[in-house]
Amino acid sequence: MFNRTGWIINWGQIFLADPTTELTKEFLEINNYLVRKETKFKNKVKDDDLFGTCSDIDILAISQLGIHMGDFQLSKIIIGEVKNNSITSNKKVDSIYDNKFRFFDSEPKWAWAQLRDLIPKKEHDKVIFCRATSQEVYDYALKKYNVKIVTVGLMIKLIAYFFKNSDRNWTYYPERYHYNVIKNIMNYLYECYKWKDKLTLSDLVWIDPKDEPRWRNKFCQTNSKFFEDFVSYQSSGDILENIIKRAAKEYPSFLKRALKQNKKFWEYLKK
Repeated sequence: MFNRTGWIINWGQIFLADPTTELTKEFLEINNYLVRKETKFKNKVKDDDLFGTCSDIDILAISQLGIHMGDFQLSKIIIGEVKNNSITSNKKVDSIYDNKFRFFDSEPKWAWAQLRDLIPKKEHDKVIFCRATSQEVYDYALKKYNVKIVTVGLMIKLIAYFFKNSDRNWTYYPERYHYNVIKNIMNYLYECYKWKDKLTLSDLVWIDPKDEPRWRNKFCQTNSKFFEDFVSYQSSGDILENIIKRAAKEYPSFLKRALKQNKKFWEYLKK
C-alpha cells in the first residue's frame, strides 16, 4: 500500500511481533540456535500437488548441539508453534497438533519438500511455546503426539540462569532485549538501596497481602524457602524481630498451634 508520500507501507512491519515469539527467538539464540520466524508453509495436498492458503511455521531453529540441561532437552532442529496464551486443556493440544503438526506425520513427503532448502535433515522436535501449561497437559502432549511444551516461565528462568552464570554477564547485547531487561532488573534489585529510584519486590509482585489472600498464600508457599533463608540470614535480625513482635501482639491461631508442637522452643526460653 502507498501512503501520500508515495512510499510503500508494509503494515506487518508497523506492529511489533508478539512478545512470546520474540522471547522464544531470543531464548533459542542464547542457546546457540539459528532462528527463522514465520516461514510460509502449505499443509494440504490435492492431486499430488500442494494447494491452499499458506500458513506460517512460527519458529524454525537449527543448532549444532541442541539443549541438554538435566531433564530439559531440545534436539538440534526445532519446528515450533507459538501461543501467547496458556495451554490448559488436552483439547487445545489436539487442535494445535491438527492445525500445525499433523501434516509432518501424515504427509512427510510434501512437508519436507518445502523445508529441504532450510533444514538439513528430518529429525526434529515439535515444540509448542506458550505462556504456561500444567503438568497433566504437558505429559499428554508428549505421550500422545511427541510434542514438547516450553513455557514463558521456563524460558525466563533459563535466561536468568544464563545471566547468573555467564562470564560476560555485564556485557550489553543490543539484540537481546529480554536478556537485557532481566539483567537490569536483577542488578537493580541488588543495588537499589543506594539509588534515588528504588526498585523492590513490591513493585514487581502485584499481590495485595490483605485483599488477595488466595494469591498471597500461593505466592508465599511457592517461595517459602527463599523467604525463610532471606529473613533467617539477615545480619541485623530486625525483620525476624518485627515478625516475632507482630505475632506476639496479634497472636494468630497458627502460631499458637506451632508453639504447642515445639516444646524445645519453650525449653530454650527457660535457659
